[in-house]
Amino acid sequence: LGADDRDKEGKPLLKVVMRTWLPAGDTLFHMITIHLPSPVTAQKYRAEMLYEGPNDDICCTGIKTCDAEAPLMMYISKMVPTSDKGRFYAFGRVFSGKVAGGQKV
Repeated sequence: LGADDRDKEGKPLLKVVMRTWLPAGDTLFHMITIHLPSPVTAQKYRAEMLYEGPNDDICCTGIKTCDAEAPLMMYISKMVPTSDKGRFYAFGRVFSGKVAGGQKV
């Protein structure tokens, strides 16, 4: 442990010790990349659960193939208000299409 870390007590010390000997971030990332399918593979069979429209329309086809040129299909998971009234930052996952900063969704 570093000099600053030796002075810590309780929960802050436990966090430093756990991060030092059990680097969860790297381990989780490694396990996710090994065991979870890529979006291109997974979306082929998950598209029916993600999209309620017809299976043969352009949106569903774009989701199945992760097509950047298809219409934007995005799941917004969190909205965070900004200091401006009425504006939000949207956090989400893009299933097809492209999204850019400042774009209205």
